[in-house]
Amino acid sequence: MESMGDNGQIMPALSPTDIDIAINGEPRILDLRLAEALGFGRPRDIRQLIERHREALERLGGICGTVPQIRGRGRPATEFWLTKKQAVYLCTKAETERAITVTIQIVELFDAVTGGAAHPALAPVLTRADLDAIDRRARRIGQEEEQRARSALTDRALDRLRRGERIDIASLSAARPDEPAALPPPPARTREESMDLALAHLRALPPELREEGFRLMHAIKTHSDALKALKAATEAINSPLDTIAEILEREATLIRQTIAAQAGRAGQGGRA
Repeated sequence: MESMGDNGQIMPALSPTDIDIAINGEPRILDLRLAEALGFGRPRDIRQLIERHREALERLGGICGTVPQIRGRGRPATEFWLTKKQAVYLCTKAETERAITVTIQIVELFDAVTGGAAHPALAPVLTRADLDAIDRRARRIGQEEEQRARSALTDRALDRLRRGERIDIASLSAARPDEPAALPPPPARTREESMDLALAHLRALPPELREEGFRLMHAIKTHSDALKALKAATEAINSPLDTIAEILEREATLIRQTIAAQAGRAGQGGRA
């Protein structure tokens, strides 16, 4: 839908494509686009309005100013990307005939974007903040890679020295070593060893967690004893429930292993 500005110029209504989510990680609208929608005769005049109310706008969110690339002899000027609150605030200060209508449009468009109802197009260029972040990341990766290569070369030089070989730095390789073979699984513990380990972890916990851990251990032990009693009863009557008894025995073993593992994790969390 199109509308008429204060200067008699027909202006297109705001649309989801006017909201950019790639500026500082939150939805924003360009100051000139807001000025056009409000019906400013000279859209750049909105920047004077922004400067007059800069302190109030900063309280509503960081002011994001970018300098676009200008071809030719044009002088670059800072353009402002406004948050929802900042745009609504400027609408109330614009005092144009379309201020109320544009305020409603701003609220609806921003709500649609943040609610997932609309997906505005990403900015076609990288912002200065994006480029700065890329530079910082590249420097950090370079430093990490340099440290890794230095460590690898030093290790290889020392290895040759230990073998009594001549050290030729130019021939040393800083390639990453082959991945070490997977460690074998730890040996299985007996029931007594598992209980001792669980108790050791429980004693290492803070008092408030230790009490809860012992209460859980007691509950599991009670349940395990009940399963054993049920198994003994089925065996005593020599009934066809022997199969059930075997299943219950396996369940009891599984429960004991589970509580031992949980106690181990709880102990590690408490020490952290």
